[in-house]
Amino acid sequence: MSLAHPVTLLIPLGGIALILLAVWLSGGARRARLDRALVLRRLDEDLPDFAVAEMIIDADGAAAVALANDGALALIFVAGDKVVVRPLPAHDIRRVAQERAGDDMRLVIDTGEFTHGRVALLLSAAEAARWQARLPEAARAA
Repeated sequence: MSLAHPVTLLIPLGGIALILLAVWLSGGARRARLDRALVLRRLDEDLPDFAVAEMIIDADGAAAVALANDGALALIFVAGDKVVVRPLPAHDIRRVAQERAGDDMRLVIDTGEFTHGRVALLLSAAEAARWQARLPEAARAA
């Protein structure tokens, strides 16, 4: 069979289309959405010694920041249908900034982590300013 023959191209494309349809029908395109109960449960599972004093979940339900009683920080974010929890030591924070996003602000946290180095939380302007002030002084100066 020749590579120039149309059937040679249609068979793999048809197979790919069937695989994508099966993924879509089985709910493969779902994304997790954070809420307070889910964030607390995941923090308890992944960082059992982390005692949450305060937390903020962004308007999209895709990211959250939690502050512990001892001043430690944790990032919680959605990766597809999974929820990832990462401790955020002060020395890992490279930059904290606010970016306008319509009427709201995005609090952008750049970290030194290789796999997920930037987290942006969609917050009100007041919440973004308040949480930026809570992050370590050295990180804001960077």
